[in-house]
Amino acid sequence: MPQDVKFKSILDLLKVFPDEHACHQYLASQRWEGLMKCPHTGCNSEKAYVFKDGIRYKCAECRKIYTAKTGTFMEASKLPTIKWIMAIYLVLHKKGISSIQLSKDIDVCQKTAWFMLQRIRLGLGNTPAQELEGDVIADETFVGGKNKNRHADKKVKQSQGRSFKDKTPVLGLMQTNEYEMIDDKRVISKHSRVMCFVVNDTKASSIQPLVKANVKPGSNFTSDEWHAYSGLNAIYNHQVVDHSRGQYVNELGHTSNAIEGFWGLAKRSIIGIYHKTTRKHLNKYFNEFVFRYNNRNLGAQGQINQVIVQMSCRIKYKDLVA
Repeated sequence: MPQDVKFKSILDLLKVFPDEHACHQYLASQRWEGLMKCPHTGCNSEKAYVFKDGIRYKCAECRKIYTAKTGTFMEASKLPTIKWIMAIYLVLHKKGISSIQLSKDIDVCQKTAWFMLQRIRLGLGNTPAQELEGDVIADETFVGGKNKNRHADKKVKQSQGRSFKDKTPVLGLMQTNEYEMIDDKRVISKHSRVMCFVVNDTKASSIQPLVKANVKPGSNFTSDEWHAYSGLNAIYNHQVVDHSRGQYVNELGHTSNAIEGFWGLAKRSIIGIYHKTTRKHLNKYFNEFVFRYNNRNLGAQGQINQVIVQMSCRIKYKDLVA
């Protein structure tokens, strides 16, 4: 694959990947960095025999046959690989793409498009864990719509406040931008990144273990006044912004507003593109939102490359809908 090619459109993808061989060579180059690593469990051999088609390999150690799609969310798919690459390109659009629209764009049925998207989202969440540090913000949001907007026969009783009868809570942790001065100008040296977790409730027993597991001790940690964050000052420099008093910046200048922009992007995707999500699959949708946000500076080609690097996960349809 030419190194100077940029994926600016679907036409670019068709030019770069004219056939199945070109697609597989690209997947292999991104997954194995020029090597032929056997993906079969218990075998890490980098020696293999290449079949005449240039797509299949036979491991010199375990003698099993594999391709660049073995052990990934593309494995066992009968679709042309270019359709998978197109689907990845389209799901990385600013607000994502619905299964109905994807089915039209790449000429598959809606059920197939939905299955493809869910498998891709699984891969988007297959990111190596990396602790947040520095200035970190915590906040929760609730997905499920407003009761007042529902028809009378669909309203849920006693669903006010932090009731979870009709909503699913999501915890967000954001490491904010880091800056440095260059020629008397304030320049971002490290862009903000976010983590999200679908939780059963917003109690301390649900929230604090996630905070402690993903935020480096000693970090500046900012949250609102919700009691689930009480006691974290023993581990972090915990700053509280009391929204109940109309406070959005505390006395020391700390604020939790930065994460609101991310919540806005996620909510616009849900409302404008997906319309409705279920508790069961909500974590996969947030995999998508988090990946797009954290890799927003890579550009289309860089984002697709990153998806291929972390595509080593697979789920079967029967397990997805079980």
